[in-house]
Amino acid sequence: MNKCRGEKQAAGLMKQANTRMDYLLHTLILLAATEMTTGRFSVKCKEEQIMAKAGEDDVIQCRFYSRNKAGSVAFVWKKENAMGIIYNYTMSHSSLGEQDPSYRERAEIFDNEVRKGNVSLRLKNVTLFDSGTYKLSVASRSQSTETQVFLSIRAVGTQPIIHSSSDDLGLLVLICESSGWYPAPSVTWENGLGANLTRYSHTELSNCTGGSICVKSTLEMDYWPTGNYTCSMWDQQLDEGLSSTFSLTHRVPLGTVIGATGASVCAFILIVAVCWSWW
Repeated sequence: MNKCRGEKQAAGLMKQANTRMDYLLHTLILLAATEMTTGRFSVKCKEEQIMAKAGEDDVIQCRFYSRNKAGSVAFVWKKENAMGIIYNYTMSHSSLGEQDPSYRERAEIFDNEVRKGNVSLRLKNVTLFDSGTYKLSVASRSQSTETQVFLSIRAVGTQPIIHSSSDDLGLLVLICESSGWYPAPSVTWENGLGANLTRYSHTELSNCTGGSICVKSTLEMDYWPTGNYTCSMWDQQLDEGLSSTFSLTHRVPLGTVIGATGASVCAFILIVAVCWSWW
């Protein structure tokens, strides 16, 4: 009797052990499958938004993480609204047959670092037209993923040029002009003592070539002390800008000079006319 009872208990324990083993094995299979689909394959870029300056080179830094060899991975760089791909890399070979013409010889990857997971994109001599959303698609034989980065291009314009002129009333004005900005810069005027004169100015913007902006700022004052007048244009995000200085060597407004000259000429003509009538 005791022998039968012992055999039944042993059989029960064995059955429980087998059940636990099956559950553990099933759990391990699920964990392995989850790791296969998520943990073993990912792409991360250093930043989601990047700001660059027109005319310079820029790198969109991204890395690929996988337990498989990078050589078995293909990745493609694309840009929204582009005519073709930016860069295509498949099985350690570059395929540029469908590349957007504007990126030829300007887009490249780090060939010797791809196997180390570096799938960054370098853009040479960026322009305002390079602004936009870039998408990186990475795929292996069993998985694929995608990430995107927004690239914002800003442009610092030409050295401002200041010249004097006269307004509709013949009064002196200073005009400061520059081209090639994006977006529009902040404009300030100062005199030689550092006093801010911007409130006496007004600025006009117009479209330039290549999507950039032309800037024209006019400074108008009723009284012009002699000295220096500085016009500055500044990009706050890049913390970069340009300025120029104009030296004024007389105190009399241009309109006054013109008016005085005109009055003298009129007086002279009147005198001549009166004298002529007497003769």
